[in-house]
Amino acid sequence: MIHKVERELLVPVMHFLRDIGCQRVVSELRFFDRGIDVYGLRKGRETRTYAVELKLTDWQRALQQAAVYQLCANYCFVALPLRTALSLDVQFFKGAGVGVLIVRPDGTVGVLVDAAKSGETRRHYMKAMALHAEMESAHAV
Repeated sequence: MIHKVERELLVPVMHFLRDIGCQRVVSELRFFDRGIDVYGLRKGRETRTYAVELKLTDWQRALQQAAVYQLCANYCFVALPLRTALSLDVQFFKGAGVGVLIVRPDGTVGVLVDAAKSGETRRHYMKAMALHAEMESAHAV
């Protein structure tokens, strides 16, 4: 469940994923015992999937969670408010292949660290998550 205070990050991140071409964007998509805060699906010549962990302060925990999501998404990010992003060590994120999104006070989103395409993605997990995202977004209509 997304904590009430993390909701300030949710809408800007969902808009960001739509802006980069995701046709399906859902929140709180279940992956085993975890909930991916935001999941995006971009279909085209090459389908791409995105998982984003929202955190206000604990970037170390967010990095751990996003690294797990590399099993089911091509690109994984942690989204943080600007004030938190200024205090993190980006080398940890680069080393893990996890990107960092900054949510500014005005609600705009920027990329501090690009996510590397996951080499850990398991096709069966990714297919299941994409199908789940399709079904979730169909129910949201």
